[in-house]
Amino acid sequence: MKINPTKKRNVKARAGIIIAVLLLAAAGFLYYAHHFQTWPFQPKSIDNRADDGVNYSKPTSEQSKIGNDIKEKVGDTAKSEDTGNTGDQPSAARIPITITAVQPGPTVYIRANIERVSSTGVCKLTMNGPSSKTYSASAPTQPLASSSTCQGFNVPMSNLTPGVWKISITVEDGSATGTATTEKTL
Repeated sequence: MKINPTKKRNVKARAGIIIAVLLLAAAGFLYYAHHFQTWPFQPKSIDNRADDGVNYSKPTSEQSKIGNDIKEKVGDTAKSEDTGNTGDQPSAARIPITITAVQPGPTVYIRANIERVSSTGVCKLTMNGPSSKTYSASAPTQPLASSSTCQGFNVPMSNLTPGVWKISITVEDGSATGTATTEKTL
């Protein structure tokens, strides 16, 4: 029996066409799935997320109360004290500062916005509290686009006592300085 070579070529051509159609269909499905974020490109649902240490359950009433307290206290910011600029001193020597202090739990987060771009300045934190208790720390400034900030002070409550604290931040940048003070009940 003689096998027709053209028949063999037709089988190979048909197999090639079928494979090409299947590859195009797979590519089309993957494009569709990626575009519409369906399987296998859909993000993991909250229930299927890997254990990343985040508690995704509804907050407790205590957590909600703490969150609401923080929202209210964020508005409690202190503006810079007037340094009594008398004209002898150039106005560029005074740095305006705004302090924000928030205590959502066992740590007090103290931040300062400096209304000047500074990458070489130093922030000095001084806290005076009940029973003559004090706390102090320093941190470098961090320049932003149109202002700066202290790199932040995270003060554990284990270093403080409950009560009213006077919080002062002094920023020194070359010959310019600025001080802001606020009070916070911890």
